[in-house]
Formats: sequence, C-alpha cells, structure tokens
Amino acid sequence: MNKLLVLLVLGCLSVPLNAQIELWTEDFGTGCDQGQLVSAYSSPNGTWTVTETGLNETASSQWYVSATENNTGEGNCGAGCGENRTLHVSSVTVLGIPADQGALYYEGITGFCGLFPCGSTNRRVESPPIDCSNATDITLDFLYLEGGNTFDNATVWYFDGSNWSQIDDPDKTFSGACSPQGQWTARSLNLPASAENNPDVRIGFEWTNNDDGDATDPSFAVDDIVISGVVADDPTPCPGDFNSDGIINSADLLLFLSEFGCNENCLYDMDGDGLSNVADLLAFLEVYATECP
Repeated sequence: MNKLLVLLVLGCLSVPLNAQIELWTEDFGTGCDQGQLVSAYSSPNGTWTVTETGLNETASSQWYVSATENNTGEGNCGAGCGENRTLHVSSVTVLGIPADQGALYYEGITGFCGLFPCGSTNRRVESPPIDCSNATDITLDFLYLEGGNTFDNATVWYFDGSNWSQIDDPDKTFSGACSPQGQWTARSLNLPASAENNPDVRIGFEWTNNDDGDATDPSFAVDDIVISGVVADDPTPCPGDFNSDGIINSADLLLFLSEFGCNENCLYDMDGDGLSNVADLLAFLEVYATECP
C-alpha cells in the first residue's frame, strides 16, 4: 500500500475494533430428567434460584429443568419428552396426574379451592451471577415458547446487583399448525446500561397465573440463553507501540510499514494471526495518535 495513502487515511478514518462476543451461555443440558426442579439442576454456571413474588396455592406450578418439554429448535413445534432439556413451568402432581408433563399448568376454580386444588402461581426463576466486567452493549438472546392468556403470563426480569426490574413481556407463540403446543421462537433484548462493566448481572423469568379455570397451554419454556457483549480488543499491553516509547505515532507507523505484507512470524502483527496485512492496518489506525495507559 502506498505510504502517502496510509498517511491520508490516518487523518480521516476510524475503524471500530470491538466485536460482540458470548459472555455467558446456558442450554440446560441433555437427558429427560422428568420432575427435576430447577433448584436440583446442577449448572456449570452455578445455582438457579426461585423467588415467590406473590400468592402460590397448594397446587401452584413449579419451575423444572427437563426434556418433558423438548427444545426442537427455532420455528418448530413444541414436543413432549426428548433429550434436549429446557427450563419450563409445569404442574405438580395434582388430581392423580404426575408432575412435570411438559410446559403446561394447572388452575383450579376461584371459590372452589376446598373442593378442588387451586393453582395460583407467582414465581420467578433467577440465574446465577453473570460477570459482564469489561463489557458494554450487553444483549440477551434466547429461544422460548409461551401460551397462557391475559392473566396467565411470562415476563423477563433483570438484576443490576441491587434491584430486580421487568425488562420484557414476550409475545405469545401460539401457532395453529402447532396446536396445542407453542412454536419455538427466538427473542433478542438489549440489557439496560447498568449491565455494562457489571460483575453481578442476573436474568430471571417470572410466571404468574390465577385460578379462573382458564388454563391455556402451553405455559412457558426457555432454552439456549446467551448473554453477549462488546469487549475491547487488546492483544498486547499497548498494541501499536512497536518502539515502546509510550506513544503510538509516525515512528510506529514506519516500523509497521517496513514489514507490511509479511506472512510469517511478523513482528508488527496487531491481531495475533502471525501476518501483517490490511486487518492489522485497520487495527493500527484505531490506536494511532494515542498514548499508552
């Protein structure tokens, strides 16, 4: 590349080097494990917990991790017991029906709780801490399916290290072709700015249903949760300061240009791939005319 052209580019071009990467993932593993409460699930990330956020009757639903609600992939119908476990809301043993039959829920009838079990539910399941230190522009992505109705509903919550707040009310995922199951759907959210550079982020999913006798399956299931963020690219303590004088300037540029096009064991390799090429030039332009910390 012509050296004059490079000098001209330095004056007018700024190319962002930062890229969004996965900071934390949760897929809940494999195996059927029917009836496994989320509190008994051993996650590589730590322990998921459940908080009661309102009235929970004797037959209220619980959060389970099992493949009785099997993740069949985005765009596909929900399915019964398989091997791809999900986090989902399901009923306890009630009226002789065993617990955890997949993403479904039980309601009694208001005023008849002495005659029939009642199932009003208000429970939020909460992730272990998620370390978002040194990351910005944090996003949350997941697959889910959801039924319910106006009064029976799932919401998404966020913890900033001090307080919980609701950040989303996902759309229902009913599908005529999938009836009475839901359809697995992808959802992406931007977490609040307070998640940036925060080592104690958590996410939660809350399910609530009343006892009006109108249980509209499915309930709610979620899987393949991914937290991503932008982390600064910093391959060396002071990338671009090739002469180690604490300033990235024309002297470093001349050193870089002296081996531009090198394709093996290059001294002035900015991205660590062993080459000195356009990618390294763009990385150098990003830090040109700055001082080392």
